[in-house]
Amino acid sequence: MYHPRLYGEFYEMGLKYGKLLYDKANFIIPNISTQKMDFGLESYEELKLFYPEVIEEIRGFAVGIKDESEKLGAFLLSIGVFNPTGQCSVFAFKNDNSTIIGRNYDMLFDFKKFTESSLIAPKDKYSYISQSDVFIGRSDGINEKGLSIAMSFVNGTEIQTGISFHFIVRKVLEDCENTHQAVELIQKAKVSTANNFLIADKNGEIAVVESAPQKCIVRRPEKNEPYIYITNQFKTKEMQPFDRGGVEWSKSKERYNGLKEILATVEEMDLEKAKEILSNKCVCLNLKKEKFGTIWSVVANLNELSIERAETKPTNKNYKSETRLDWWLKKR
Repeated sequence: MYHPRLYGEFYEMGLKYGKLLYDKANFIIPNISTQKMDFGLESYEELKLFYPEVIEEIRGFAVGIKDESEKLGAFLLSIGVFNPTGQCSVFAFKNDNSTIIGRNYDMLFDFKKFTESSLIAPKDKYSYISQSDVFIGRSDGINEKGLSIAMSFVNGTEIQTGISFHFIVRKVLEDCENTHQAVELIQKAKVSTANNFLIADKNGEIAVVESAPQKCIVRRPEKNEPYIYITNQFKTKEMQPFDRGGVEWSKSKERYNGLKEILATVEEMDLEKAKEILSNKCVCLNLKKEKFGTIWSVVANLNELSIERAETKPTNKNYKSETRLDWWLKKR
């Protein structure tokens, strides 16, 4: 897993990281089909309206790798649209005085070599720690305000040119300080695919946004349940017509039910308990035949900004403390 530290103007961050990958890893933009390129170019125009700052970062990155920003943007905005394979498990638990989150990211084992955990601190935005298997876009993260967001794929019935989850997650981390703001941002976005977004903040406000091109519904915890969780299907009646299903191979329902049963027994959550849950065989994927499973795992106390990460299949003992956000907040 790479561990870049990017801060400053958006263009500068892109240029720095693009040049680094070009010089050290001979990075070039992978070839994509005409269908994906056309879709990506149309979505790039939507991204200019939704998130103009990150366009500058894409331009800087393109200069760093000696290529065209439109081509780079089209590639980024086509990822995960036509062949969404990631399968994930996420939960949030609110104690009386703290909010704890846990997240497993499940993907093809071959993607381990592309994973990164980044400190990103854009000028005049919130700084944050976030994980991804693609540069610039994010899959989950925690920002300096104690706001967490993590996505999971849903096999939706439609796609449309628009904003991919990578940029939804990132904009939330940079612009929002609480769950209410994050939910509003996602509801207003023209999303390209179906996803669940689990959002939690240090005040104990936790929610799931079930999002698809056709509709968007906010799901809150059930009565007397101080927790909420997602895997890879929509749970509300309103959103189920937009869920194609077909995720049995990744044990999505088993993972969902596993989280449901385990969380119902927890009176108070801490980081050690969160690690135990994410390592449980009912939640952690290890599909050897498909060469697919959990490739990173994150737990955090949002009130203390205590973050720990396992950069492979998680166990109770292979998490390491994340200190870069604390370093940045003291440095600036």
